[in-house]
Amino acid sequence: MRMTSPTTSMLACLSTLWLALAGCLPGKVVKPDTPAQTEKPAEEVLMEPLHIGLQPDADLGLVDFDASTLFHEGLRLHEAESYADALRFFDRILSEFPESRYCSAAAYNAGRCLEMLGRTREAIERYRLIADSMPKSKDWVDAMFRLGSALVDLGRHAEAVAELERLLAREGLSVSDRVDAFVLQGEAHQGTSELLRAEHTFRAALRLFRAHEREKYLDPAPAARSEFRLAELAFGRFEAAPLRLPEERMQADLEAKARLLLTAQSGFLRTMRWGDPEWAVAAGYRIGKLYLDLHAAMEAAPVPGDLSEEEAEVYRDMLRKRLAVLLRKALRVFEMTLQLAGRTRSDTAWTRVVQTEMERVEKLVLGLLDPLPEPGT
Repeated sequence: MRMTSPTTSMLACLSTLWLALAGCLPGKVVKPDTPAQTEKPAEEVLMEPLHIGLQPDADLGLVDFDASTLFHEGLRLHEAESYADALRFFDRILSEFPESRYCSAAAYNAGRCLEMLGRTREAIERYRLIADSMPKSKDWVDAMFRLGSALVDLGRHAEAVAELERLLAREGLSVSDRVDAFVLQGEAHQGTSELLRAEHTFRAALRLFRAHEREKYLDPAPAARSEFRLAELAFGRFEAAPLRLPEERMQADLEAKARLLLTAQSGFLRTMRWGDPEWAVAAGYRIGKLYLDLHAAMEAAPVPGDLSEEEAEVYRDMLRKRLAVLLRKALRVFEMTLQLAGRTRSDTAWTRVVQTEMERVEKLVLGLLDPLPEPGT
């Protein structure tokens, strides 16, 4: 619109004020001509809609606001870890300014606030808004990752697999993002008990990583995580391997279980070699757990049926003492893992689990030691 007279300008201002009191200004305004620009066409300027109220908003405490004001206040509250307060500002952008350029970032940050508040199902709704309605948003890839992770956290693994397939089909996805997506999808396959597909997906992540690691720096954490998950699959096969009578079968079972232990241990050692502190500590814990589980399985193995009750008790006592070597191995692994955590300053949930298990195993080992002789004997 071109405004050239005072009367016309006055009418335009009154019209604009009436629209503002009704709720918000229009998204586009026309810049009036100035005397020096009378020969040039009117210039269109895109502006964010503005809410002008007569009194403070009951929920936000603001009288006048636009999407930018709400977004930056939401960010401030988010950084202050006031997630419930920040959520109100981000959600107001989605409800009151649905065409704003801030909508994508607001939906993503609202999802993060909801996750921090433990409201994961509601977070999924915010991420889906970006995933389904804003495919060209710069936040789309991050939203898809959060969506996949949230679905896995809720045990909705089949949905996660499908969403991550959408992500992997995205053209122009970076190598690091593609590796991350493979790893997360492999974990979702684990959740659906599709263990063979999970193994193939983890191996695809490692192949992709190794194919590009010389081109530019890639964070080793996803590769270590993939290696760890592969070792966990071997760990699961080790745990499921039985020990059965008669003695000939038990001997074969024990050899098979020992081979599975070594396979899983090799996988966890490969995890450590990637150099990521968190996954190295997790792998150290799992190696110690291998020895603890073998100890528990052998202690619980059936006693030969041709032994009397007294002989069976002697057999169990001898077995406990011989199996103490497995406890000492586990203890040594836990000690070395905590030393590694100290050197790398890795203080995670894995570190705390290792500390707890080490203290428990120390008591078990001490309990198996022969008591000290009495003085003078």
